[in-house]
Amino acid sequence: MSKKEPQVLRLKITLEHVDPAPWREIDIRSDKTLPHLHDAIQAAFLWNDLHLWDFEIGDRKYQVKSEEFWIEPMFGPAVMEVTRKRLDFFLNSKVPLVVYTYDFGDDWAHRIELISKRPIEPNEALPHFVGGQWATPPEDIGGPPMYEVFKEAREDASHLEHDWAEEAGYVDWSHNEMHADVFSKQFAKLQRQKTRRTSRWVLDG
Repeated sequence: MSKKEPQVLRLKITLEHVDPAPWREIDIRSDKTLPHLHDAIQAAFLWNDLHLWDFEIGDRKYQVKSEEFWIEPMFGPAVMEVTRKRLDFFLNSKVPLVVYTYDFGDDWAHRIELISKRPIEPNEALPHFVGGQWATPPEDIGGPPMYEVFKEAREDASHLEHDWAEEAGYVDWSHNEMHADVFSKQFAKLQRQKTRRTSRWVLDG
Protein backbone atom coordinates (compact mmCIF):
# COMPACT_ATOMS: atom_id res chain seq x y z
CA MET A 1 0.00 0.00 0.00
CA SER A 2 1.33 3.39 -1.00
CA LYS A 3 1.99 5.78 1.84
CA LYS A 4 -0.33 8.37 0.27
CA GLU A 5 -3.13 5.94 -0.64
CA PRO A 6 -6.33 7.20 1.08
CA GLN A 7 -6.87 5.79 4.52
CA VAL A 8 -9.25 6.27 7.43
CA LEU A 9 -7.83 8.65 10.00
CA ARG A 10 -9.04 8.40 13.57
CA LEU A 11 -8.65 11.85 15.07
CA LYS A 12 -9.14 13.00 18.65
CA ILE A 13 -10.29 16.62 18.94
CA THR A 14 -10.01 18.25 22.37
CA LEU A 15 -11.41 21.67 23.28
CA GLU A 16 -8.59 23.50 25.05
CA HIS A 17 -8.68 25.93 28.00
CA VAL A 18 -11.79 24.25 29.43
CA ASP A 19 -11.76 21.93 32.46
CA PRO A 20 -12.80 19.17 32.13
CA ALA A 21 -11.98 19.37 28.44
CA PRO A 22 -14.72 18.13 26.08
CA TRP A 23 -13.27 15.74 23.51
CA ARG A 24 -14.49 13.84 20.48
CA GLU A 25 -13.08 11.10 18.28
CA ILE A 26 -14.01 10.86 14.61
CA ASP A 27 -13.06 8.82 11.56
CA ILE A 28 -12.47 10.71 8.31
CA ARG A 29 -10.81 9.97 4.97
CA SER A 30 -7.27 11.21 4.43
CA ASP A 31 -8.09 12.41 0.90
CA LYS A 32 -10.55 15.00 2.23
CA THR A 33 -9.56 18.63 2.82
CA LEU A 34 -9.36 20.85 5.89
CA PRO A 35 -12.85 22.30 5.20
CA HIS A 36 -14.26 18.76 5.38
CA LEU A 37 -12.57 18.37 8.78
CA HIS A 38 -14.06 21.71 9.78
CA ASP A 39 -17.53 20.37 8.91
CA ALA A 40 -16.96 17.25 11.01
CA ILE A 41 -15.70 19.24 14.02
CA GLN A 42 -18.71 21.56 13.77
CA ALA A 43 -21.01 18.52 13.86
CA ALA A 44 -19.16 16.83 16.72
CA PHE A 45 -19.10 19.92 18.94
CA LEU A 46 -22.61 21.17 18.07
CA TRP A 47 -21.26 24.44 16.69
CA ASN A 48 -23.50 26.27 14.22
CA ASP A 49 -20.86 27.38 11.65
CA LEU A 50 -21.66 31.05 12.22
CA HIS A 51 -18.14 32.45 12.57
CA LEU A 52 -14.68 32.64 11.02
CA TRP A 53 -12.29 29.74 11.59
CA ASP A 54 -8.82 28.54 10.70
CA PHE A 55 -6.31 25.73 11.14
CA GLU A 56 -2.77 26.09 12.42
CA ILE A 57 -0.48 23.25 11.38
CA GLY A 58 3.00 23.65 12.78
CA ASP A 59 4.12 27.16 11.82
CA ARG A 60 1.53 27.66 9.07
CA LYS A 61 -2.05 28.90 9.17
CA TYR A 62 -4.80 27.96 6.74
CA GLN A 63 -7.86 30.15 6.22
CA VAL A 64 -10.59 30.75 3.66
CA LYS A 65 -9.27 33.41 1.28
CA SER A 66 -12.40 35.31 0.30
CA GLU A 67 -12.29 38.71 -1.42
CA GLU A 68 -14.92 39.93 1.05
CA PHE A 69 -13.37 38.58 4.25
CA TRP A 70 -9.65 38.21 3.54
CA ILE A 71 -6.91 40.60 4.74
CA GLU A 72 -3.28 39.48 4.20
CA PRO A 73 -1.45 39.62 7.55
CA MET A 74 1.33 42.23 7.87
CA PHE A 75 3.54 40.12 10.12
CA GLY A 76 4.47 36.48 10.39
CA PRO A 77 4.33 33.77 7.72
CA ALA A 78 1.87 33.99 4.83
CA VAL A 79 -1.49 32.37 5.45
CA MET A 80 -2.32 29.51 3.11
CA GLU A 81 -5.60 28.79 1.32
CA VAL A 82 -7.48 26.25 3.47
CA THR A 83 -9.43 24.59 0.66
CA ARG A 84 -6.27 23.20 -0.96
CA LYS A 85 -4.85 21.42 2.08
CA ARG A 86 -5.66 17.73 2.16
CA LEU A 87 -5.67 15.62 5.30
CA ASP A 88 -3.08 13.21 3.93
CA PHE A 89 -0.40 15.13 5.84
CA PHE A 90 -1.55 12.99 8.80
CA LEU A 91 -0.01 10.01 6.95
CA ASN A 92 3.49 11.44 7.31
CA SER A 93 5.85 9.91 9.84
CA LYS A 94 5.86 13.12 11.87
CA VAL A 95 2.74 15.25 12.25
CA PRO A 96 3.13 18.78 13.65
CA LEU A 97 0.79 20.29 16.23
CA VAL A 98 -2.63 20.87 14.66
CA VAL A 99 -5.04 23.42 16.17
CA TYR A 100 -8.45 24.39 14.83
CA THR A 101 -9.80 27.74 16.08
CA TYR A 102 -13.46 28.65 15.75
CA ASP A 103 -15.07 32.06 16.34
CA PHE A 104 -12.28 34.63 16.44
CA GLY A 105 -12.89 36.63 19.62
CA ASP A 106 -14.31 33.75 21.63
CA ASP A 107 -11.35 31.76 20.27
CA TRP A 108 -12.44 28.19 20.80
CA ALA A 109 -9.18 26.28 20.23
CA HIS A 110 -9.38 22.57 19.41
CA ARG A 111 -6.24 20.41 19.53
CA ILE A 112 -6.31 17.64 16.91
CA GLU A 113 -4.32 14.44 17.37
CA LEU A 114 -3.95 11.38 15.15
CA ILE A 115 -4.97 8.25 17.06
CA SER A 116 -4.68 5.67 14.29
CA LYS A 117 -4.92 5.07 10.55
CA ARG A 118 -6.21 2.10 8.59
CA PRO A 119 -7.42 1.10 5.12
CA ILE A 120 -10.87 2.22 4.01
CA GLU A 121 -13.48 -0.56 4.04
CA PRO A 122 -15.71 -1.01 0.96
CA ASN A 123 -18.75 1.31 1.06
CA GLU A 124 -17.68 2.70 4.45
CA ALA A 125 -19.79 5.70 5.49
CA LEU A 126 -17.49 8.57 6.42
CA PRO A 127 -16.96 10.83 8.28
CA HIS A 128 -18.06 8.88 11.35
CA PHE A 129 -18.52 9.93 14.98
CA VAL A 130 -16.72 7.46 17.26
CA GLY A 131 -17.10 8.78 20.81
CA GLY A 132 -16.29 11.47 23.32
CA GLN A 133 -17.10 13.00 26.70
CA TRP A 134 -18.60 16.15 28.22
CA ALA A 135 -21.03 18.67 26.80
CA THR A 136 -19.69 21.48 24.65
CA PRO A 137 -20.28 25.21 25.16
CA PRO A 138 -23.32 26.90 23.64
CA GLU A 139 -22.68 29.17 20.66
CA ASP A 140 -21.64 32.80 21.38
CA ILE A 141 -21.12 32.19 25.09
CA GLY A 142 -18.06 34.46 25.25
CA GLY A 143 -15.10 32.08 25.21
CA PRO A 144 -13.61 29.81 27.91
CA PRO A 145 -13.74 32.35 30.82
CA MET A 146 -17.45 33.06 30.28
CA TYR A 147 -18.15 29.36 29.82
CA GLU A 148 -17.02 28.83 33.41
CA VAL A 149 -19.42 31.57 34.53
CA PHE A 150 -22.16 30.00 32.42
CA LYS A 151 -21.73 26.59 34.07
CA GLU A 152 -21.77 28.04 37.60
CA ALA A 153 -24.79 30.26 36.91
CA ARG A 154 -26.70 27.49 35.16
CA GLU A 155 -26.55 25.28 38.26
CA ASP A 156 -27.23 27.99 40.85
CA ALA A 157 -30.68 29.59 40.76
CA SER A 158 -29.46 32.34 43.10
CA HIS A 159 -26.54 33.30 40.82
CA LEU A 160 -26.76 36.84 39.43
CA GLU A 161 -26.29 35.49 35.90
CA HIS A 162 -28.70 32.55 36.24
CA ASP A 163 -31.34 33.98 33.89
CA TRP A 164 -28.67 34.71 31.28
CA ALA A 165 -27.30 31.18 31.58
CA GLU A 166 -30.77 29.69 31.19
CA GLU A 167 -31.31 31.66 27.99
CA ALA A 168 -27.78 31.17 26.63
CA GLY A 169 -27.77 27.38 26.78
CA TYR A 170 -29.96 25.09 24.72
CA VAL A 171 -32.96 23.87 26.73
CA ASP A 172 -31.64 20.47 27.76
CA TRP A 173 -27.98 21.47 28.21
CA SER A 174 -26.22 19.36 30.82
CA HIS A 175 -22.49 19.21 31.52
CA ASN A 176 -22.50 15.41 31.42
CA GLU A 177 -24.66 15.01 28.28
CA MET A 178 -23.06 14.98 24.83
CA HIS A 179 -26.28 14.53 22.82
CA ALA A 180 -24.73 11.79 20.70
CA ASP A 181 -28.08 11.29 18.93
CA VAL A 182 -27.70 14.77 17.45
CA PHE A 183 -24.15 13.95 16.33
CA SER A 184 -25.43 10.86 14.53
CA LYS A 185 -27.93 12.92 12.55
CA GLN A 186 -25.33 15.56 11.67
CA PHE A 187 -22.77 13.00 10.56
CA ALA A 188 -25.40 11.15 8.51
CA LYS A 189 -25.94 14.41 6.60
CA LEU A 190 -22.20 14.75 5.99
CA GLN A 191 -22.01 11.15 4.76
CA ARG A 192 -24.77 11.79 2.19
CA GLN A 193 -23.30 15.09 1.07
CA LYS A 194 -21.97 15.04 -2.50
CA THR A 195 -20.42 18.51 -2.39
CA ARG A 196 -19.59 20.76 0.55
CA ARG A 197 -22.16 23.38 1.45
CA THR A 198 -20.96 26.96 1.90
CA SER A 199 -20.37 28.00 5.51
CA ARG A 200 -23.30 29.92 7.00
CA TRP A 201 -21.06 32.83 8.02
CA VAL A 202 -20.26 33.36 4.32
CA LEU A 203 -23.90 33.12 3.29
CA ASP A 204 -25.19 35.40 6.06
CA GLY A 205 -22.31 37.89 5.84
